[in-house]
Amino acid sequence: MNRKRGAMNVNEDRLESEKNPIVPGARIIRGENSRRCYVHQTASTQWFYPLSEINDLAIFTYIEKKASTDVDRPWAVQVTPDVNQYIYILKGSGTVIFGVGDNSFEQESYRFAEQELVIIPRGISYKITGEWNGVWFHARTSVYGTVAGTNRFPHPIITIEKPSRPNKEEAAALYEPGTYICTDPLYTSGVKGKHPFEECVTLTDSARDNNESTKVDQSTNANDLYEAVTPIDKQTKDDKNLLEAKKNASVLGARVIKYSDVPSQYNANAGLKQRCLPLTWNDDIAICNLAEKNASSDADRPFDSHAHPDIEEYKYILSGAGTVTIGVGDETCEVETYEFKAGDLVILPRGLAHVDSGGYTALYFHTKQSVFGKTPGTSLYPHNAYVYTKPFRPTKEEEDALNEPGTYLLMNSRETYAIHLPNPILRTELLAQEMKHLRPDLFSED
Repeated sequence: MNRKRGAMNVNEDRLESEKNPIVPGARIIRGENSRRCYVHQTASTQWFYPLSEINDLAIFTYIEKKASTDVDRPWAVQVTPDVNQYIYILKGSGTVIFGVGDNSFEQESYRFAEQELVIIPRGISYKITGEWNGVWFHARTSVYGTVAGTNRFPHPIITIEKPSRPNKEEAAALYEPGTYICTDPLYTSGVKGKHPFEECVTLTDSARDNNESTKVDQSTNANDLYEAVTPIDKQTKDDKNLLEAKKNASVLGARVIKYSDVPSQYNANAGLKQRCLPLTWNDDIAICNLAEKNASSDADRPFDSHAHPDIEEYKYILSGAGTVTIGVGDETCEVETYEFKAGDLVILPRGLAHVDSGGYTALYFHTKQSVFGKTPGTSLYPHNAYVYTKPFRPTKEEEDALNEPGTYLLMNSRETYAIHLPNPILRTELLAQEMKHLRPDLFSED
């Protein structure tokens, strides 16, 4: 990566964002400005993106893992408490194994391949094998409102098992079992200690006396009860994976969403092809979409300008290049423009209108809760949008599918349904500033 060019871009990007100084935070983090690091715990090379304390994401990293490490440098079994982790596989394949070293969780094993989403449930031990590249991220706040780590160190890890390493130096870099550490988004520093929950125990029931009414049914299996009474959202059509997840029916949600589980659809408002991954209620991520946009659409099917109140939208560029323009159609916002390319992470600030152009493939996503504790939308419809412009379309059918300016709507994660709500913004006006001359008694010294 070109670090010199990255430094130039950082300065240009900062100057551009200063057009709207009351909205802090980077609008784009370029791939060349990520921090390359070898992580001993996973024996992988990762590029950490410098997120800040105001971002809804706690961590975002590009990861490369080699199959050879499965033999001489195996993955350290670990747990991430409080939040789900998400790994979108870009290349290669592997296996994720849950429940290693955890007597409260029956082991589950799943194969995964490129263009599939691996979801690591909060509080469940895991390790990963194989050879693959991907992007790995999690939210600062879970869907249940639990904050990951601390504001400075939002990436929590509990080590369960300490694997072997071929030399003393590498072995010394591993954490001991039971170590609880929270790192910063760049994986440069953290706080370490013991997690308050040291061990998961199995409770033993016993009857108080010989009265039949108080005797416990020892034949009752807790997992069978959970499976019997808990409906599941069928996020995958893979029968083997569905059966595997039934081993631990109390832990809801798919562990792997396959490419074949995600139908393609046409997004008329953006003029692009997309695949909306079927996330569910207990996911910390509200939407995760694979989008493909042709540059030719800029002429006859341009993007509509819209904003997402209360939540940041992230866009990781997988291939191609383009431009994002912030503030189109919003008179209270100065227009900002940023060019992006493969490897860049675009961060669209909460509440600011934006428009895309160019030809690219990208992974779009946003969390269910913001870093400020705001929950956009509802449990069923967690993806909100406020529309600023209605661009031209060459056919009446497409034109009718577009939303009118001023529309405020909530969508489900699959973007198959939407509910339209009354416009929450009646008007926006510039407050009177130059009226001090009317009160010389207050402003005589000015």
